[in-house]
Amino acid sequence: MNRRTVVLELGAALACLLLSPGCSKKDEPAREVPAAAAPGEKPGAAANAPVKLTVGHDLWIGYAGVFIANELGLFKQAGLDVELKPFSNPGDTLPALAAGKLDIGLTTLQNLAVLSGNGDTDVVAIALIDSSNGADAVVAKEGVASMADLKGKTVALTLGEVNHMLFLAGLKKSGLSADDVKVTSMSADDAGAAFVAGKVDAAVTWEPWITKATKGGGRVIFSSASVPDTIMDAVAVRRSRLAESGDACSRFIGAIDQGVRVLRGEPDKAIPIIGKYLNAPPEDVKGMLAGDKIYDLADNKQLFGTAEKAGPVYASMKAVVDFAVESKLVKKAPAPESLLEPRLVR
Repeated sequence: MNRRTVVLELGAALACLLLSPGCSKKDEPAREVPAAAAPGEKPGAAANAPVKLTVGHDLWIGYAGVFIANELGLFKQAGLDVELKPFSNPGDTLPALAAGKLDIGLTTLQNLAVLSGNGDTDVVAIALIDSSNGADAVVAKEGVASMADLKGKTVALTLGEVNHMLFLAGLKKSGLSADDVKVTSMSADDAGAAFVAGKVDAAVTWEPWITKATKGGGRVIFSSASVPDTIMDAVAVRRSRLAESGDACSRFIGAIDQGVRVLRGEPDKAIPIIGKYLNAPPEDVKGMLAGDKIYDLADNKQLFGTAEKAGPVYASMKAVVDFAVESKLVKKAPAPESLLEPRLVR
């Protein structure tokens, strides 16, 4: 599914592999979303008229908790009137979010780094949703058994996106450089479709296109499983909106947490819902979920850490900021900690 487009030349490859938190208990049962006031909210506020939130997102397996919460009415139970607006890529939500046309955007840490590094410092991540652990990959045709075999071949990917970052990491591990391949830029969905249609030798894409590609005879030659906790998605808001509606943002995160609990505790109920949003059969959804780590609030607490001891997400953010700088995607390197606002999840 989707990760963003910022069209600039990328030069250096990705640096560090990062620590990964363990998933929370998968068999923990779902709980009702409380109608009580969120932190900082006046008692009884949740019983008032629902707060309208317009949420931009791409169609990605990692947002399963969001889709479940929406379908099961968990946002409504939390006193929210949520409108989901799909975009082609996660970074495509950011211009609309920065312009005030969205209240919340679901996007990658890399996209936030690029936005901030080019002058818009008002948008921050307030919670982490997931981390790709194989659900982003380089798929190649028969006869291409490894990244090294891509020399001279045509590869479809999104320039400046996290899938390009993933590709460069794979090239570096294989001893190749970007000059050794022919790149054609398109969205990750289009790249997957082009590969399935036999128009390119390889593509950097995500689910469900990875599954479609392998069913059609393609093979995965490199994936995000080799660079864990690098491609991470977050709930992003403007600081100004957070100051006005921190209670609504808190309830939004809480409802997603409940959606994740349904996924873990009642997968037979959750998987068809996810399939509806992603237009994928249950069998494919199960495969997609195996390649992605979806976070609940307990995971967020571990990832963000405490005021005294920062969690591993700060190292993940530094890695994508370093990549953006090395790749000349930003005018100025943002401070990694300035892009993260953990107070709603700590």
